[in-house]
Amino acid sequence: MVSKFLFLRIQTGTLRLASVAHSYLIGFSVVVLLLWYFGADLSSFKLLGNEIKLNENIKNVWLVLALINLYLCFRFYHRMPAGSFRFDVAMHGLYDSSLVSLSKFVYKKQMRKRALEDVEDGVEGTPEIKMVKFGAGGKMTYLKRVPKQSEVSEKDTVTIIKDMPYSHRNEIRFSLYSTSLVNGAEHYSRDRAYIRTPHRLLAYVVKGYVFVKGALLSPWFADHIVPFILGAFAVCVAIFKWWQINHVAHVVFKNSFNQMLMLL
Repeated sequence: MVSKFLFLRIQTGTLRLASVAHSYLIGFSVVVLLLWYFGADLSSFKLLGNEIKLNENIKNVWLVLALINLYLCFRFYHRMPAGSFRFDVAMHGLYDSSLVSLSKFVYKKQMRKRALEDVEDGVEGTPEIKMVKFGAGGKMTYLKRVPKQSEVSEKDTVTIIKDMPYSHRNEIRFSLYSTSLVNGAEHYSRDRAYIRTPHRLLAYVVKGYVFVKGALLSPWFADHIVPFILGAFAVCVAIFKWWQINHVAHVVFKNSFNQMLMLL
């Protein structure tokens, strides 16, 4: 009981530190991007109501901002709980439903052929068969191997799913149903199993789709991915601005270009 209490305290403290690092990274990155976008003059600024004017190393202000932003990125990374970059349970659910839907479309011809073969096997002789209706419902088979969420934590659930081999993680059991005319008489076929593991290329396509869709619908993307994208963009912008100010080739090119325009 004591060990469980200590674990919860440690986990709560870790999440709190990650939240603070998340706020610092987002806030500072936004400030850097706003300074760049509006072309702010960084030779002077106000701190707690007092104006501070920079006299030396003004050309390196943007480099300092880039280094601070880079530090905040590493700080946020180190404060994040283990497994934060993996899909959470909600993202896995979105991946499952998307994979089933796409596989149902891609393998429809094979499933329809299997359903027709089942009808032929259930009828003696060589009757005239015409399939008039066909459908399929799919479910991931790995769900039977995953404990209920009430029994384990979300982190443990995600770990179990991640450690599964591809053939187990992506296997789908389709339940086929069809209505056929056998010598003019209706014949119904229900819950015929068709088990299929989609091609890896199909799984990669679905992962890309889920990643984009998750960016709009899932908090996982906003909480764990967006801060790094924003931080990396701010670092790149700050370094580019520093290069613009200090790089000799850039200054020479700019002066030459301006002189050419004056001659024209």
